[in-house]
Amino acid sequence: MRKRMIGRLALGVIAMQAALLPMQAVAADDGRWVASWASSPSLPVAKLPFDFWEPAPEVQGTIRYHLRLSAGGTKVQVRLSGDTQPADVAIGSATIALADAQGRIDAATIRPLTFSGARSVRLPAGAPLLSDPLALQVKPGAVAVVSVYLPAKVILPQADPNHRAEWAIGGDQTGSATLRGAKPVSSREIVTSVLVQSDKDARTIVAFGDSITDGFGAKDPLLRGWPGQLAKMLNAKGIANIGIANAGIGGNRVLREEVGPSGLARFDRDALAVPGVTDIVLLEGINDLGLSGLDNPRTDGLHDTITADDLIAGYRQMIARARAQGIRVHGATLTPFLGSTFPGYATPAKEEIRQAINQWIRTSGEFDGVIDFDAAVRDPAAPDQILALYDCGDKLHPSDEGYAAMAKAAWDHFNF
Repeated sequence: MRKRMIGRLALGVIAMQAALLPMQAVAADDGRWVASWASSPSLPVAKLPFDFWEPAPEVQGTIRYHLRLSAGGTKVQVRLSGDTQPADVAIGSATIALADAQGRIDAATIRPLTFSGARSVRLPAGAPLLSDPLALQVKPGAVAVVSVYLPAKVILPQADPNHRAEWAIGGDQTGSATLRGAKPVSSREIVTSVLVQSDKDARTIVAFGDSITDGFGAKDPLLRGWPGQLAKMLNAKGIANIGIANAGIGGNRVLREEVGPSGLARFDRDALAVPGVTDIVLLEGINDLGLSGLDNPRTDGLHDTITADDLIAGYRQMIARARAQGIRVHGATLTPFLGSTFPGYATPAKEEIRQAINQWIRTSGEFDGVIDFDAAVRDPAAPDQILALYDCGDKLHPSDEGYAAMAKAAWDHFNF
Protein backbone atom coordinates (compact mmCIF):
# COMPACT_ATOMS: atom_id res chain seq x y z
CA MET A 1 0.00 0.00 0.00
CA ARG A 2 2.76 2.37 1.01
CA LYS A 3 4.67 1.63 -2.21
CA ARG A 4 1.52 2.29 -4.28
CA MET A 5 1.03 5.68 -2.55
CA ILE A 6 4.66 6.64 -3.16
CA GLY A 7 4.30 5.59 -6.79
CA ARG A 8 1.15 7.69 -7.20
CA LEU A 9 2.84 10.71 -5.62
CA ALA A 10 5.80 10.31 -7.94
CA LEU A 11 3.51 10.08 -10.96
CA GLY A 12 1.68 13.17 -9.74
CA VAL A 13 4.90 15.16 -9.44
CA ILE A 14 5.97 14.06 -12.93
CA ALA A 15 2.56 15.05 -14.31
CA MET A 16 2.77 18.47 -12.65
CA GLN A 17 6.26 19.01 -14.05
CA ALA A 18 5.07 17.97 -17.50
CA ALA A 19 2.15 20.37 -17.25
CA LEU A 20 4.42 23.20 -16.19
CA LEU A 21 7.04 22.73 -18.92
CA PRO A 22 4.92 24.10 -21.79
CA MET A 23 3.97 27.13 -19.68
CA GLN A 24 7.61 27.79 -18.85
CA ALA A 25 8.57 27.43 -22.50
CA VAL A 26 5.86 29.88 -23.51
CA ALA A 27 7.00 32.38 -20.84
CA ALA A 28 10.61 32.07 -22.04
CA ASP A 29 9.54 32.43 -25.69
CA ASP A 30 7.49 35.52 -24.88
CA GLY A 31 10.68 37.36 -23.97
CA ARG A 32 10.94 40.84 -22.51
CA TRP A 33 9.59 44.22 -23.59
CA VAL A 34 12.19 46.96 -24.08
CA ALA A 35 12.15 50.52 -25.42
CA SER A 36 13.54 50.42 -28.95
CA TRP A 37 12.94 54.14 -29.56
CA ALA A 38 11.94 56.97 -27.24
CA SER A 39 11.44 60.72 -27.02
CA SER A 40 10.57 62.48 -23.76
CA PRO A 41 7.37 64.54 -23.57
CA SER A 42 8.11 68.24 -23.21
CA LEU A 43 6.12 71.42 -22.66
CA PRO A 44 5.19 74.22 -25.07
CA VAL A 45 7.81 76.92 -24.53
CA ALA A 46 6.50 80.41 -23.74
CA LYS A 47 7.58 83.12 -26.16
CA LEU A 48 11.26 83.96 -25.80
CA PRO A 49 13.08 87.07 -27.15
CA PHE A 50 15.36 84.96 -29.37
CA ASP A 51 15.48 84.51 -33.14
CA PHE A 52 15.40 80.72 -32.84
CA TRP A 53 12.11 80.64 -30.89
CA GLU A 54 9.05 79.35 -32.72
CA PRO A 55 5.52 78.80 -31.41
CA ALA A 56 4.32 75.23 -30.96
CA PRO A 57 2.56 74.23 -34.22
CA GLU A 58 -1.17 73.58 -34.40
CA VAL A 59 -2.12 70.69 -36.68
CA GLN A 60 -5.15 68.75 -37.89
CA GLY A 61 -4.98 65.77 -40.23
CA THR A 62 -2.37 63.03 -40.51
CA ILE A 63 1.02 63.36 -38.86
CA ARG A 64 3.74 60.85 -39.72
CA TYR A 65 6.94 60.06 -37.84
CA HIS A 66 9.98 58.16 -39.12
CA LEU A 67 11.73 56.51 -36.16
CA ARG A 68 14.94 54.48 -36.25
CA LEU A 69 14.65 51.55 -33.83
CA SER A 70 17.51 50.15 -31.76
CA ALA A 71 16.46 46.69 -30.53
CA GLY A 72 14.65 44.15 -32.70
CA GLY A 73 11.70 41.97 -31.78
CA THR A 74 8.61 40.04 -32.79
CA LYS A 75 5.90 42.32 -31.39
CA VAL A 76 5.53 46.08 -31.02
CA GLN A 77 3.61 48.56 -28.90
CA VAL A 78 3.40 52.32 -29.45
CA ARG A 79 3.05 54.83 -26.65
CA LEU A 80 1.30 58.12 -27.31
CA SER A 81 1.65 61.00 -24.88
CA GLY A 82 -0.93 63.42 -23.58
CA ASP A 83 1.41 64.22 -20.67
CA THR A 84 1.73 67.88 -21.64
CA GLN A 85 -1.67 68.37 -23.30
CA PRO A 86 -4.14 70.71 -21.53
CA ALA A 87 -7.15 68.79 -22.86
CA ASP A 88 -7.97 65.33 -24.21
CA VAL A 89 -6.80 64.65 -27.77
CA ALA A 90 -9.02 62.75 -30.23
CA ILE A 91 -7.12 59.99 -32.06
CA GLY A 92 -9.05 59.00 -35.17
CA SER A 93 -6.70 56.17 -36.09
CA ALA A 94 -3.04 55.21 -35.99
CA THR A 95 -0.81 52.80 -37.89
CA ILE A 96 2.73 51.48 -37.81
CA ALA A 97 4.75 50.38 -40.84
CA LEU A 98 8.34 49.67 -41.86
CA ALA A 99 10.37 51.74 -44.30
CA ASP A 100 13.66 51.39 -46.14
CA ALA A 101 16.76 53.50 -45.47
CA GLN A 102 15.37 56.26 -47.70
CA GLY A 103 12.12 56.38 -45.72
CA ARG A 104 9.94 54.69 -48.35
CA ILE A 105 7.17 52.69 -46.69
CA ASP A 106 6.64 49.04 -47.55
CA ALA A 107 2.87 49.08 -48.02
CA ALA A 108 2.65 45.38 -47.11
CA THR A 109 3.85 46.18 -43.58
CA ILE A 110 1.22 48.80 -42.71
CA ARG A 111 -0.64 47.66 -39.59
CA PRO A 112 -3.46 49.40 -37.71
CA LEU A 113 -2.85 50.12 -34.04
CA THR A 114 -5.58 49.47 -31.51
CA PHE A 115 -6.02 50.65 -27.95
CA SER A 116 -7.95 48.21 -25.77
CA GLY A 117 -9.30 46.90 -29.06
CA ALA A 118 -10.45 50.27 -30.43
CA ARG A 119 -9.08 52.13 -33.47
CA SER A 120 -10.50 55.53 -32.46
CA VAL A 121 -9.77 56.67 -28.91
CA ARG A 122 -9.20 59.68 -26.71
CA LEU A 123 -5.70 60.44 -25.53
CA PRO A 124 -6.28 61.67 -21.98
CA ALA A 125 -4.80 65.01 -20.96
CA GLY A 126 -1.82 64.56 -18.69
CA ALA A 127 -1.49 60.82 -19.30
CA PRO A 128 0.00 58.35 -21.79
CA LEU A 129 -1.81 55.84 -23.97
CA LEU A 130 -0.24 52.47 -24.86
CA SER A 131 -1.36 50.49 -27.88
CA ASP A 132 -2.20 46.79 -27.82
CA PRO A 133 0.67 44.39 -28.62
CA LEU A 134 0.94 43.83 -32.36
CA ALA A 135 2.76 40.98 -34.09
CA LEU A 136 5.36 42.63 -36.34
CA GLN A 137 8.88 41.35 -36.96
CA VAL A 138 11.31 44.28 -36.69
CA LYS A 139 15.05 44.13 -37.13
CA PRO A 140 17.47 46.22 -35.04
CA GLY A 141 18.14 49.49 -36.86
CA ALA A 142 14.88 49.28 -38.81
CA VAL A 143 12.97 52.47 -39.62
CA ALA A 144 9.45 52.34 -38.19
CA VAL A 145 6.84 54.78 -39.48
CA VAL A 146 4.03 55.73 -37.11
CA SER A 147 1.11 57.70 -38.53
CA VAL A 148 -1.58 59.32 -36.40
CA TYR A 149 -4.83 60.85 -37.63
CA LEU A 150 -5.97 63.87 -35.61
CA PRO A 151 -9.56 64.76 -36.60
CA ALA A 152 -9.53 67.98 -34.55
CA LYS A 153 -6.86 70.66 -34.16
CA VAL A 154 -4.09 69.91 -31.68
CA ILE A 155 -1.18 72.02 -30.49
CA LEU A 156 1.88 69.79 -30.66
CA PRO A 157 4.31 69.90 -27.73
CA GLN A 158 7.19 72.34 -28.26
CA ALA A 159 8.54 73.44 -31.62
CA ASP A 160 11.94 71.74 -31.87
CA PRO A 161 14.04 71.70 -35.07
CA ASN A 162 15.72 68.52 -33.87
CA HIS A 163 12.39 66.65 -34.13
CA ARG A 164 10.77 66.50 -37.54
CA ALA A 165 7.65 64.96 -39.00
CA GLU A 166 5.39 65.07 -42.04
CA TRP A 167 1.92 66.55 -41.79
CA ALA A 168 -0.97 66.48 -44.25
CA ILE A 169 -4.10 68.48 -43.49
CA GLY A 170 -7.50 66.91 -44.14
CA GLY A 171 -8.73 63.33 -43.94
CA ASP A 172 -7.26 60.11 -42.64
CA GLN A 173 -4.17 58.94 -44.57
CA THR A 174 -2.72 56.65 -41.92
CA GLY A 175 -3.21 53.61 -44.17
CA SER A 176 -1.45 55.12 -47.19
CA ALA A 177 2.17 54.44 -48.10
CA THR A 178 2.47 57.98 -49.50
CA LEU A 179 1.27 61.01 -47.55
CA ARG A 180 -0.38 63.23 -50.15
CA GLY A 181 0.06 66.98 -49.72
CA ALA A 182 2.54 66.50 -46.90
CA LYS A 183 4.69 69.30 -45.57
CA PRO A 184 7.39 69.24 -42.89
CA VAL A 185 6.64 70.21 -39.31
CA SER A 186 9.07 70.60 -36.41
CA SER A 187 7.89 69.63 -32.96
CA ARG A 188 8.41 67.02 -30.32
CA GLU A 189 6.43 63.89 -31.01
CA ILE A 190 3.00 62.79 -29.82
CA VAL A 191 4.56 59.34 -30.13
CA THR A 192 6.95 58.97 -27.19
CA SER A 193 8.14 55.37 -27.44
CA VAL A 194 8.10 52.24 -29.55
CA LEU A 195 8.41 49.09 -27.47
CA VAL A 196 9.47 45.74 -28.90
CA GLN A 197 9.24 42.28 -27.43
CA SER A 198 12.74 40.81 -27.64
CA ASP A 199 14.33 37.79 -25.95
CA LYS A 200 14.33 37.01 -22.22
CA ASP A 201 17.78 38.61 -21.75
CA ALA A 202 16.81 41.89 -23.44
CA ARG A 203 17.24 45.19 -21.62
CA THR A 204 16.99 48.95 -22.05
CA ILE A 205 19.67 51.56 -21.48
CA VAL A 206 18.17 55.02 -20.91
CA ALA A 207 20.20 58.05 -21.97
CA PHE A 208 18.92 60.85 -19.74
CA GLY A 209 19.87 64.46 -20.36
CA ASP A 210 19.49 67.66 -22.35
CA SER A 211 20.20 68.67 -25.97
CA ILE A 212 23.63 66.97 -25.96
CA THR A 213 21.78 63.69 -25.36
CA ASP A 214 18.83 64.60 -27.60
CA GLY A 215 21.31 65.14 -30.44
CA PHE A 216 21.15 68.85 -31.30
CA GLY A 217 23.52 69.50 -34.21
CA ALA A 218 23.28 65.99 -35.68
CA LYS A 219 22.77 66.05 -39.45
CA ASP A 220 20.69 62.87 -39.69
CA PRO A 221 17.36 63.39 -37.87
CA LEU A 222 16.99 59.62 -37.48
CA LEU A 223 20.38 59.32 -35.77
CA ARG A 224 19.87 61.41 -32.64
CA GLY A 225 23.18 62.19 -30.97
CA TRP A 226 25.41 59.76 -29.11
CA PRO A 227 22.53 57.41 -28.13
CA GLY A 228 21.68 56.94 -31.82
CA GLN A 229 25.33 56.42 -32.66
CA LEU A 230 25.63 53.83 -29.88
CA ALA A 231 22.57 51.98 -31.18
CA LYS A 232 24.14 51.97 -34.65
CA MET A 233 27.32 50.40 -33.22
CA LEU A 234 25.28 47.73 -31.43
CA ASN A 235 23.37 46.92 -34.62
CA ALA A 236 26.62 46.67 -36.62
CA LYS A 237 27.89 44.09 -34.14
CA GLY A 238 24.69 42.07 -34.42
CA ILE A 239 23.47 42.91 -30.90
CA ALA A 240 19.71 42.94 -31.28
CA ASN A 241 18.36 42.78 -27.72
CA ILE A 242 19.55 46.08 -26.19
CA GLY A 243 17.19 49.02 -26.54
CA ILE A 244 18.59 52.55 -26.36
CA ALA A 245 15.96 55.01 -25.09
CA ASN A 246 16.82 58.66 -25.72
CA ALA A 247 15.38 60.71 -22.83
CA GLY A 248 17.06 63.97 -23.78
CA ILE A 249 15.20 67.30 -23.97
CA GLY A 250 16.97 70.31 -25.46
CA GLY A 251 17.24 73.12 -22.90
CA ASN A 252 16.33 70.83 -19.99
CA ARG A 253 17.85 71.34 -16.52
CA VAL A 254 18.32 69.10 -13.50
CA LEU A 255 17.06 71.45 -10.79
CA ARG A 256 14.45 73.75 -12.36
CA GLU A 257 11.80 73.65 -15.07
CA GLU A 258 13.18 75.39 -18.16
CA VAL A 259 12.32 73.50 -21.31
CA GLY A 260 10.17 70.64 -20.13
CA PRO A 261 9.87 69.53 -16.51
CA SER A 262 13.14 69.53 -14.54
CA GLY A 263 15.27 66.42 -14.62
CA LEU A 264 14.35 65.70 -11.02
CA ALA A 265 10.64 66.03 -11.83
CA ARG A 266 10.65 63.78 -14.90
CA PHE A 267 13.22 61.19 -13.82
CA ASP A 268 10.64 58.59 -12.74
CA ARG A 269 8.55 58.95 -15.91
CA ASP A 270 11.39 59.16 -18.45
CA ALA A 271 13.94 56.82 -16.87
CA LEU A 272 12.80 54.62 -14.01
CA ALA A 273 9.47 53.63 -15.60
CA VAL A 274 10.90 52.71 -19.02
CA PRO A 275 10.19 49.03 -19.80
CA GLY A 276 13.24 46.80 -19.43
CA VAL A 277 15.50 49.50 -17.99
CA THR A 278 18.59 48.21 -16.22
CA ASP A 279 20.97 51.15 -16.71
CA ILE A 280 20.71 54.94 -16.94
CA VAL A 281 23.41 57.21 -18.35
CA LEU A 282 23.02 60.60 -16.65
CA LEU A 283 24.43 63.54 -18.65
CA GLU A 284 22.68 66.71 -17.49
CA GLY A 285 23.54 69.93 -15.70
CA ILE A 286 25.25 72.09 -18.32
CA ASN A 287 22.10 74.24 -18.70
CA ASP A 288 21.78 74.65 -14.92
CA LEU A 289 25.35 75.92 -14.95
CA GLY A 290 25.18 77.94 -18.17
CA LEU A 291 21.99 79.82 -17.24
CA SER A 292 23.16 80.40 -13.66
CA GLY A 293 22.85 84.10 -12.79
CA LEU A 294 21.66 85.17 -16.25
CA ASP A 295 18.55 87.24 -16.98
CA ASN A 296 15.43 85.10 -17.01
CA PRO A 297 13.33 86.24 -20.00
CA ARG A 298 10.21 84.71 -18.45
CA THR A 299 10.45 86.87 -15.33
CA ASP A 300 11.83 90.24 -14.30
CA GLY A 301 14.60 88.55 -12.32
CA LEU A 302 17.59 86.30 -12.79
CA HIS A 303 18.05 82.57 -13.03
CA ASP A 304 19.17 81.00 -9.75
CA THR A 305 22.91 80.99 -9.12
CA ILE A 306 24.00 77.35 -9.17
CA THR A 307 26.92 75.81 -7.29
CA ALA A 308 28.62 72.45 -7.71
CA ASP A 309 27.00 71.31 -4.46
CA ASP A 310 23.54 72.15 -5.83
CA LEU A 311 24.00 69.88 -8.84
CA ILE A 312 25.67 67.13 -6.82
CA ALA A 313 22.65 67.10 -4.49
CA GLY A 314 20.40 66.64 -7.54
CA TYR A 315 22.54 63.78 -8.86
CA ARG A 316 22.44 62.08 -5.45
CA GLN A 317 18.66 62.14 -5.49
CA MET A 318 18.55 60.46 -8.91
CA ILE A 319 21.06 57.84 -7.79
CA ALA A 320 19.01 57.08 -4.66
CA ARG A 321 15.73 56.80 -6.58
CA ALA A 322 17.29 54.46 -9.15
CA ARG A 323 19.00 52.29 -6.54
CA ALA A 324 15.67 51.84 -4.74
CA GLN A 325 14.49 50.02 -7.87
CA GLY A 326 17.72 48.10 -8.51
CA ILE A 327 18.65 50.22 -11.54
CA ARG A 328 22.26 51.23 -12.18
CA VAL A 329 23.17 54.90 -12.83
CA HIS A 330 26.29 55.77 -14.81
CA GLY A 331 27.55 59.31 -14.30
CA ALA A 332 28.70 61.15 -17.43
CA THR A 333 31.07 64.11 -17.19
CA LEU A 334 29.83 67.47 -18.49
CA THR A 335 31.37 68.31 -21.86
CA PRO A 336 33.33 71.54 -22.55
CA PHE A 337 31.40 74.76 -23.15
CA LEU A 338 33.89 77.66 -23.04
CA GLY A 339 33.48 79.77 -26.17
CA SER A 340 29.74 79.13 -26.32
CA THR A 341 28.06 81.64 -28.63
CA PHE A 342 25.31 82.34 -26.06
CA PRO A 343 26.37 85.48 -24.13
CA GLY A 344 27.28 84.82 -20.51
CA TYR A 345 26.51 81.10 -20.77
CA ALA A 346 30.13 79.98 -20.32
CA THR A 347 32.61 81.96 -18.23
CA PRO A 348 35.91 81.13 -16.49
CA ALA A 349 34.07 81.09 -13.14
CA LYS A 350 31.48 78.64 -14.45
CA GLU A 351 34.27 76.54 -15.96
CA GLU A 352 35.73 76.11 -12.48
CA ILE A 353 32.36 74.79 -11.30
CA ARG A 354 32.17 72.40 -14.27
CA GLN A 355 35.61 71.06 -13.40
CA ALA A 356 34.57 70.57 -9.76
CA ILE A 357 31.43 68.70 -10.82
CA ASN A 358 33.41 66.48 -13.17
CA GLN A 359 35.97 65.75 -10.50
CA TRP A 360 33.19 64.61 -8.17
CA ILE A 361 31.62 62.45 -10.91
CA ARG A 362 34.98 60.80 -11.62
CA THR A 363 36.16 60.24 -8.06
CA SER A 364 33.23 60.13 -5.61
CA GLY A 365 32.41 56.49 -6.26
CA GLU A 366 28.70 57.28 -5.87
CA PHE A 367 27.75 56.27 -9.41
CA ASP A 368 27.73 52.66 -10.56
CA GLY A 369 30.18 53.69 -13.26
CA VAL A 370 31.59 56.75 -15.01
CA ILE A 371 31.63 57.62 -18.74
CA ASP A 372 34.11 60.42 -19.36
CA PHE A 373 32.43 62.29 -22.22
CA ASP A 374 34.49 65.37 -21.34
CA ALA A 375 37.71 63.49 -22.09
CA ALA A 376 36.18 62.03 -25.26
CA VAL A 377 35.47 65.37 -26.97
CA ARG A 378 37.76 68.02 -25.43
CA ASP A 379 40.65 69.60 -27.29
CA PRO A 380 43.92 68.23 -25.82
CA ALA A 381 45.58 71.58 -26.51
CA ALA A 382 42.75 73.53 -24.82
CA PRO A 383 40.89 71.11 -22.54
CA ASP A 384 38.28 73.69 -21.50
CA GLN A 385 36.99 73.72 -25.10
CA ILE A 386 35.50 71.15 -27.44
CA LEU A 387 37.78 69.87 -30.22
CA ALA A 388 37.05 71.71 -33.49
CA LEU A 389 36.33 68.46 -35.37
CA TYR A 390 33.81 67.51 -32.69
CA ASP A 391 32.04 70.91 -32.62
CA CYS A 392 28.80 71.45 -34.54
CA GLY A 393 29.64 75.16 -34.69
CA ASP A 394 28.39 76.66 -31.44
CA LYS A 395 31.25 75.51 -29.14
CA LEU A 396 28.71 73.60 -27.07
CA HIS A 397 26.99 70.85 -29.03
CA PRO A 398 28.96 68.06 -30.70
CA SER A 399 29.02 67.35 -34.41
CA ASP A 400 28.23 63.88 -35.77
CA GLU A 401 31.93 63.08 -35.31
CA GLY A 402 31.71 64.29 -31.72
CA TYR A 403 28.63 62.20 -31.01
CA ALA A 404 30.42 59.18 -32.52
CA ALA A 405 33.35 59.76 -30.15
CA MET A 406 30.92 59.89 -27.21
CA ALA A 407 29.25 56.68 -28.38
CA LYS A 408 32.66 55.00 -28.53
CA ALA A 409 33.31 56.08 -24.93
CA ALA A 410 29.95 54.58 -23.88
CA TRP A 411 30.69 51.39 -25.84
CA ASP A 412 34.05 50.98 -24.11
CA HIS A 413 32.47 51.64 -20.72
CA PHE A 414 29.76 49.01 -21.09
CA ASN A 415 32.17 46.58 -22.78
CA PHE A 416 29.45 45.07 -24.97
